[in-house]
Amino acid sequence: MAFMTNAVIVCVTAVLVVYVPELWTKTRPIITGGTVQQGFEPVAKLFRENFETGVEYPTGGSAFSVYYKGSKVVDIWGGYADTEADRPWNEDTLTVVFSTTKGMAALCIAMMVDRGLLDYDKTVASYWPEFAQNGKENITVRMLINHQAGLANITDDDTLHLLGDQDALGEFLARHSPEWEPGTTLRYHAFSFGLYASQLLRRADPKHRTLGQFFKEEIAQPFGIDFHIGLPLELYHRFPRLKGASRYMWFKELITNPVFGKIMWQSLASGLSASLKPIQFEDYMSPERLILEQPSVSGVGTARAIAKVYGVLANGGTTTKGQRLLSNDVIKEIIAEKRTDKSFQKPTEFPITFSLGFVKSEYKESCSCRPLLFSFLFGCLLDSEVNPPHGSVYLLRQRNAFAIR
Repeated sequence: MAFMTNAVIVCVTAVLVVYVPELWTKTRPIITGGTVQQGFEPVAKLFRENFETGVEYPTGGSAFSVYYKGSKVVDIWGGYADTEADRPWNEDTLTVVFSTTKGMAALCIAMMVDRGLLDYDKTVASYWPEFAQNGKENITVRMLINHQAGLANITDDDTLHLLGDQDALGEFLARHSPEWEPGTTLRYHAFSFGLYASQLLRRADPKHRTLGQFFKEEIAQPFGIDFHIGLPLELYHRFPRLKGASRYMWFKELITNPVFGKIMWQSLASGLSASLKPIQFEDYMSPERLILEQPSVSGVGTARAIAKVYGVLANGGTTTKGQRLLSNDVIKEIIAEKRTDKSFQKPTEFPITFSLGFVKSEYKESCSCRPLLFSFLFGCLLDSEVNPPHGSVYLLRQRNAFAIR
């Protein structure tokens, strides 16, 4: 009897600790802005309703942008970039997009392939001889970009102190030994993917640029893309105050959101939860951190910028003005590639497929569309398809482990 009484007391206390603080949360006016093309007005209406009905967290902020057939048709935003300062999310608010950065890194590699400077089927060591150390001599560019190189156990803590010294970082990465025989299995390279991609690009690029420099000069500047792999200090004032999910939000999602609940419980049972541990968002709010290039996780940009990139790719790689970002042949190769991460698929029940550095969700294969990219992790939902040709991005300031609602 005493045990039951204590159990009830613990449960009631837990609920009070989680829920009661939310009762004192300051209520702020709902703020939304932006433009939509004729025919897309219901999108803006639904976006505002998300804030009014609580689908969007009341202390959060977000932006949504869509490019259709190469043209911008939706560009809207709302909420707050910083609730503590009552600073609204506005047209030029930038935010870190975590693993969506990998898609930009993959695009840079694809452009190098398109220009004949890299070949997916050549070994990495043919461009970067030092990489051949410790059993990596047969790893191809394709294996590396498809998360099959066996180099997934490199963490952020391992490399953070080296990000300011590209030569030292390259030496560290070259010495690393594979966890498994390269090419035999696939496991998500959460932090190492972009670092290896950048070192490879440096060796193959005639100008020996880092991936962040290449992106700036070959994509951001010529195409007007407000995205940065290494955020300049003078742009930091546009960055929001990131906010992870409160205990109340986690508890509410676990109880009310069947998708989120299933993912978390099955991830715990499978052991995948170790790779889904909560991000310390404060680590990604420092200007000293964001100025460093980490092409796996710390790209910073607007929803408009990301949607524009994928809108161009979905439109055959060419803008409406005839400016080419990537050839249609390489885009077709990206779409055709298929490497499924079964370790991730089983607990989440989301069939995630890697496609030359991009991510495809095969759950959409039953419809007539041809998915180019789908991403849902850490507050950035991205969907791009070639039929119908569009790129759409939803960026969220209020983060939880999965942006699934």
